[in-house]
Amino acid sequence: MTEELVRRGHEVFLFAKKGSTSNATQTFEYESDDPKEQLDFIIKNLPSDVDIIHDHYGIVAKANPPIPTICQSHSKGIKSNVQIRVYVSKFILRKYGKRKGYAVHNGIRMEDYTFKSTKQKYLLFLGRLIKEKGVHLAIKVAKKTGRRLIIAGTLNDKKYYNTKIKPHLGKQIRYVGPVGGDLKHELLANASCVLFTSTWDEPFGLVLIEALASGTPVLGFRKGGVAEVLRGMPRLLCKTTSGMAMKVRYPKRLPTARKCRRYARTRYSDIIMTDSFLKLYQKIINKKLYKIKKNTLWNRRKAKLQPTSNGGGN
Repeated sequence: MTEELVRRGHEVFLFAKKGSTSNATQTFEYESDDPKEQLDFIIKNLPSDVDIIHDHYGIVAKANPPIPTICQSHSKGIKSNVQIRVYVSKFILRKYGKRKGYAVHNGIRMEDYTFKSTKQKYLLFLGRLIKEKGVHLAIKVAKKTGRRLIIAGTLNDKKYYNTKIKPHLGKQIRYVGPVGGDLKHELLANASCVLFTSTWDEPFGLVLIEALASGTPVLGFRKGGVAEVLRGMPRLLCKTTSGMAMKVRYPKRLPTARKCRRYARTRYSDIIMTDSFLKLYQKIINKKLYKIKKNTLWNRRKAKLQPTSNGGGN
């Protein structure tokens, strides 16, 4: 979002963790990991002429600043009393947001992803190693089809890993640990198919569009926002592991690499996402779809941070 907004000529002030790099008009790196101290840091450094705040974290939106502020949820609902709620899928907006707010899909920068039309003969699971992500189901699909499976991601549940994953590791099924950067892009681009076996209500499913951007078909269950993201490619949706295995066995029935890439580019690129948010920004500012409150945490914190005069003229 930052890069695309700047490319279009907008001024962007980015608040982020130390070590972050961007082409923002100015990047402010947090001096602390404590949310209260981060809020104070933002209050001290936020330019006075900002038109709108887009908060992905929640600490600013919950403080209710006297500036139109979006609170974007990348997971479930937003319980706090905030001005404007935005969710990453219509599914989450309906189920957890009770239809109060807006939905804007995630977008990725297409040029960041390697595209390959010729694939290698392995399946890929990419994500956290927890029960809800269904790694054990990806293993089941691999065994049903006799295909190699590469598992990549952070190990977040050791008990789950030791009982449901580790016993199956070997020549056919490999765990390569957390991946990022070029290695992640190569794994996505070379896979014959990505298995998205989540069993919980995924808010969106970023791996879905990362795979498609790489020209790789991704098979997913109809859970959460998955059906919404893959709405234009219904052949990629599955009900069971048996159905998923059947589709793995007949790859010619799946969308081609170029169709996958085109689908991601026309629906889930950073350009599409930025277009959507700019329309929403303008709507919020023009129609004043927000309420400015006086006695808010933001105003109370700001008052405490104001320098006080000692009356001595120094």
